Amino acid sequence: MIRFFAGHDPITASDYYIKMLSREMVPDKYTFPFLLQACGTISDLGSVKQVHCHILKLHFADNLFVENSLLTAYLACNSATDARQVFDEMSDRDVVSWTSLISGLVSQSNYTGAIHVFKKMMADEYDSQVKPNVITIISATSACGGLGSMDPTNCMHAFLEKSGWIELDISITNSLIDAYAKSGDLSHARKLFDDIQYSTNKRDLYSWTSIISAYAMHGQGQEALNMLSQMEQIYKVAPDAVTFVAALSACAHSGLVEEGLSIFESMTKNYGIAPDLRHYGCIVDLLGRAGMVERAYNIVENMPMEPNLAVLGSLLSGCRVHNELDFGECVLRKIEFLNERGGASVLLSNIYANENRWSEVVRIRKEMSAMKGKPPGRSWIQVKDRIHEFVARNGGSNTQGMELHIVLEGLEKISRL
Repeated sequence: MIRFFAGHDPITASDYYIKMLSREMVPDKYTFPFLLQACGTISDLGSVKQVHCHILKLHFADNLFVENSLLTAYLACNSATDARQVFDEMSDRDVVSWTSLISGLVSQSNYTGAIHVFKKMMADEYDSQVKPNVITIISATSACGGLGSMDPTNCMHAFLEKSGWIELDISITNSLIDAYAKSGDLSHARKLFDDIQYSTNKRDLYSWTSIISAYAMHGQGQEALNMLSQMEQIYKVAPDAVTFVAALSACAHSGLVEEGLSIFESMTKNYGIAPDLRHYGCIVDLLGRAGMVERAYNIVENMPMEPNLAVLGSLLSGCRVHNELDFGECVLRKIEFLNERGGASVLLSNIYANENRWSEVVRIRKEMSAMKGKPPGRSWIQVKDRIHEFVARNGGSNTQGMELHIVLEGLEKISRL
């Protein structure tokens, strides 16, 4: 029963475990993986820790299947510290252990940590029988792309070519296309895409989606739409929901309003794909950037589902760019009903600042300081083959931060000379 409910009704799965204990039945090594799956599904860190205690008490901590499930559950709860402790204390690790940690760190945007773990895995490969699989390689490649630096992506590409991974699975090439695009090398991403036709693999839907996304993130909307047209008309590959997200994003970043609206309408009409929150977010962003804030607001009002923070945030961003204060206040009222507000308050305070309504700016800033804010922003810069990560923080002591402020102040004084 725990296994049955673990995926779709985790609360009920946990209730059955409690009933099991109340009847003095002892769980075994097959019980805990499904119970941990249930806890991870709802990101209940407290429950995961309680189950962890039961695992230790009942002496299942040395069971690899249970340990991997525990590692995955901690990562699902965004507790990388606990996950890493479990990983480090494991007496034995298999490819699932390594891959779970790498992919979990990537999902938390800890790309440097994910690459470090992958390097350690490859170093330990010669001392154990553990070798990476396709999922491991894709996760590590995604980490390289997430850093936005060419060197890690080039190194990963060289390793994959040397070890024969590129010819093994088209998904690996697709992940490399995405990594190069995120690293700023669109030409290399396109070369990889073109070279697929000369390999043993064939382009699949994800290959086309990857290159369309690459053009989209580099602001080359027309090229992205050309690739979409080739995919459909020449190669007879039908787009899916993810492909349409990439195409609509390309239109939004290139100001292709009519093309974007046409694609959005064709999803249901020609392909039977119902737009979801991602597609509505793209179309709202497209209209907001083009100054068509009222039309974007009407789309949000008539959506068949409740808008999330991404959709409302795109609309509020359009209000800020085009100084639409009235619509901005309406959007913020909608955001207040959500569990998270992200950077919405900052956007609205900027709109008030543009209108010289400083009392409202002060009020919003005070409200922001009294509540939990959005996750800190991160950025990376590469200097002399070393990648430095910067995290936006309020307060706290940071020696490097102080040094950077001193340098900036010096540069500001020099600029005034």
